[in-house]
Amino acid sequence: MPTGCADKAADVCTPPPDFVERLCVKPHQDVALVLFAKSTPFTRLYLRGKMDELSFDEEVLALRFHAQPRGGIQVGSGSGSYDVLRWDGSCSRAVDADMITKNRPPRPKTARVLWHRLDDKTQTALITGSDPIKQAHSKRGRECKGAMSGDVSAACEKADAMLGGAIVDYVRGGGGLPDPTPP
Repeated sequence: MPTGCADKAADVCTPPPDFVERLCVKPHQDVALVLFAKSTPFTRLYLRGKMDELSFDEEVLALRFHAQPRGGIQVGSGSGSYDVLRWDGSCSRAVDADMITKNRPPRPKTARVLWHRLDDKTQTALITGSDPIKQAHSKRGRECKGAMSGDVSAACEKADAMLGGAIVDYVRGGGGLPDPTPP
């Protein structure tokens, strides 16, 4: 797992390019939680508007910057684009630089953190490390009765969202997580 910036002289701190290539092959939610941890140096970015699956004010991590090629055809504003990591472990590619900011909104949004996509050691660490997560997990169990997706009740959807929110609060607050299996 990377712990430092790929290029210390760059305007944004991103993980190494070879790690980003492996990370973006498929969603890695456990890895995303560790990369979003309070102690990591990676640059947080926030969406200025809704774009495809990304939400207004959504918090993402900068993974890679793509400058507009000199003398080439200008696409979009010409200010370049970023590949970014979402809280659910998925990557979004080519997000126009004009659509994001480093200025943190009052209440940044996140992609939905899904409990069933976390490995057992991460789930155990979250339940034992945080009473709010333990309580939210219990409530989700009561409301959802083991359902992961499909036709679930509104109470299940709400409990699932509360559990994801408790996990985000824990990670943002500096809560400890086990080392995930790197991509």
